[in-house]
Order: sequence, then structure tokens, then C-alpha cells
Amino acid sequence: MGVVSPIASLSVLIPLTIAFINGEKPNSTQLIGMSIALTGAVCASGPEIRGGVALKPVLLAVVAAIGFGFAVNFIAKGSTSSAIMTMTTMRFTTFIIAIFLFAKYRTFGGFTKKDLPVLILLGAADFIANLLLGVATTKGLVSLAVVLGSLFPIVTALMAFKLLHERLHKVQYIGIALAIMGVAVISAG
Repeated sequence: MGVVSPIASLSVLIPLTIAFINGEKPNSTQLIGMSIALTGAVCASGPEIRGGVALKPVLLAVVAAIGFGFAVNFIAKGSTSSAIMTMTTMRFTTFIIAIFLFAKYRTFGGFTKKDLPVLILLGAADFIANLLLGVATTKGLVSLAVVLGSLFPIVTALMAFKLLHERLHKVQYIGIALAIMGVAVISAG
């Protein structure tokens, strides 16, 4: 995950660029805060640049970042009509794709009935997070909403630290501090 996670966290650049192309103009203080917060998000995802990096994981991470970026853009677009229907349609589509995958591979990927509560919680959390992001994009500048919504690596790093007792690297601490600073600067703008 050392180089994959930071690449995937750059997915925000797609909806951010589209928002700017569509004419959004955050003020200079907000732009500075956005830059600081995004740098923090990438650092908090724990990039490891040592050693050689295989090409396939990097390419998959780039494709994932592009997919995530366009998904967030479409969440923002759909939410202008209805955030709840946008999320419901996304989940229905995911369900249909999952049925086709199950029909083709005849497996649940190693999950058992015991895993079901965690999977349901995961699905609910993902639904609610995307719903709130969709609503946020309708309440102000999309560019600010997507930058603030892209700070999830901070929560991931802190949860890994607290729940899984993983050690955070110095760059992750720096990233968390930068993200908090960036949010403060955005708020001041």
C-alpha cells in the first residue's frame, strides 16, 4: 500500500479540476488551505518511496484514482437533483454488478456469515459518507467539498493507529497536522 494509497488519494484532482473548469473560484486563502489539506491527505496515507516499485500496482492505483475521481464528480452532479436518489442508484448498480460477479465466479470471495455484520456496517458507512459528500457539494463550492471529503486518509490512519495498533510514520503525523492546518485555513477564508 506504500505507493498505492497516496496515488489513489489524488483522485480528488479530477472533480477539483472539473469544478475549476466549470468556473468555481475559491478565494486565495481557500486555495492555500486546499493545497495544504491535500498535501496532508497524501502524506497521511503513508507514502513509502524507498526501494523499487512494481509497475502493475501503480497502474492499478492510477486507474482506481481516475475511477474514484469521476465517481465523486458524478456524485456531485447527481446530487444537484437528489443526493439520496444518486446514492440509491449507485448502490443498486453495485448490487447488480455483484450478482453478475457471483454468477460468474460462484464465490463470495471467502466471506462467511460471520463477516456479514461488518460488511453491512461497511456498506452503511460508505453510503452515508457518500450521501453527506453529495449533500455538501450542493451547499457551497464543489471544489471545497471535494477537498474536505478527500481527507479520509487521516481517519484511516488514525483508526489503524487506534484500533489495529499500527505505528504511524513521521510523514503520517506531518500529514495529519497539515490536513488540520489546511482545514483551519479554508475555514478562515
